[in-house]
Formats: sequence, C-alpha cells, structure tokens
Amino acid sequence: MYSADYFLGISAQQIIPQKVAFVNDSLGSKLVPHLFATAGYRFLLNDDINAIPSVMLKYVSHTPTTPQFDVNLKVQYRDLFWLGGSYRLENGYAAMLGLNVGNSFNLGYAYDFTKTAVNTTSKGTHEIVIGFLIGNRYGDTCPRNVW
Repeated sequence: MYSADYFLGISAQQIIPQKVAFVNDSLGSKLVPHLFATAGYRFLLNDDINAIPSVMLKYVSHTPTTPQFDVNLKVQYRDLFWLGGSYRLENGYAAMLGLNVGNSFNLGYAYDFTKTAVNTTSKGTHEIVIGFLIGNRYGDTCPRNVW
C-alpha cells in the first residue's frame, strides 16, 4: 500500500518449506519461510529535497538471529536521483544511490558491508537494481522507489 507520502508492505519468500537435495549432500538442507514487513514516510525538506526514512523487519523461521531489523534513510533530489544508507541491527551497513529515469524506470546500486563472521571471507557485496513501474498511470515516482 502506498501514496505519494508513505508506503507499507508485507512479503514472503519460500512460504512452503521444502528439502533441498544436492548431489552427494549429507547436510539435508531445507528451505524455510522468510517474512518481511516494511514501512516508510516521505518528509519534504524543501521544494527540491525529500528525506524518506524507512524500516524493515525480517523474520526467518528456525534461525538464531531472527527477527532482523533494518533502519534506512534515503535523500532524494527532485525525484531524479537519490542517496541512501542502511543499518541492519547487529549485522552491517549499506550505502545506496540511484536514478529515476522517467516515471517508469529506475536504476540503483548498493554496497553492503557485514560486521559478522562472514566478513572474513567476503569484504562486502555489490548489488545493481533495475526497476520497472508497470501501469504507473498517475506518474507518481516517490516514495515507492525506495531500495
């Protein structure tokens, strides 16, 4: 659900638990449900700049670190481009930037750095996001182009 000034959302991945089998796999891996909830609000700082703070709650069943909680802030200039940052409680940080190309297409980049033990093998991840807004009959670009 969204308007020009706020958004709320829920989503789920792997809602039907299933076993994952690999050749010569003795671990017996299993896919488990991932549940997400997100909310944010757009504040007009002046005629050209918006600040959009948001939060995301992630729950993964049967894991010791659930729930996970993210706090985000995106600063957007004239619905054209934006910069943002994110903090995942007790886990890591991310920096993001993006460009809105018209009312139907956007492009973004994010770099995520973890503080956990994974950091010994990974010095961060890079993510490129391409977004298409289908059926955007009102020409609304903000705030749903969040992350």
